[in-house]
Amino acid sequence: MSAVVGRPRDPAIDAAVLTATVGLLREGGYAGFALEKAAARAGTTKAAIRRRWPVRQRLVIDALATVLVTPPVPDNDCTRCDLHQSVRLLAEALDGRLPRGVLAPLVADCAADPELHRALVETLVQPSRGAAAVAVRRAVARGDLRPDVDPDLFVDLLASVVYQRALFGGAPVDRESARRLVDLLLRGVAVDFDRLVRISEQPREDRRHRH
Repeated sequence: MSAVVGRPRDPAIDAAVLTATVGLLREGGYAGFALEKAAARAGTTKAAIRRRWPVRQRLVIDALATVLVTPPVPDNDCTRCDLHQSVRLLAEALDGRLPRGVLAPLVADCAADPELHRALVETLVQPSRGAAAVAVRRAVARGDLRPDVDPDLFVDLLASVVYQRALFGGAPVDRESARRLVDLLLRGVAVDFDRLVRISEQPREDRRHRH
């Protein structure tokens, strides 16, 4: 006796739902999105969408993935240029491609579910972040950055400004602000970093008498 095979998934319906979702997010943001609206625009039913995407957050993540592209790893034979480009690629993804008013509430909506949070990071964040990490590793390998530089931590510092502005508001990271951010990290902000390390290693009571 042969096993019962369910109805095969129709790629055309998938594509229509994803396109409809992106359109609705651009028009009304995350708060204005509803499965009923997506179903009507895609010419299908809410039940059909639920069969494909049991939770709306996953639908939104998959829909946003369709407007992103995997960025190329910057390779300009110039560390400063590569890092500027890495920041600009990340900013372009968050500010130029993703609909406004979506990322912050989506992050909040996925925060309590580890699986959803992981899907969001892997789908929407990791591609741009991964390209920047490769650029930093290349810079370390060719001797432009100190050998003890942690590429992942360095990328976290680069990306933090972009994410803060995307999530909490503020002017998008343009070419000039990307340059200032990268140059600040490349120069460092401490006049005497080794002195600050020595102070931090002293007993707390001794620090009060260092001046």
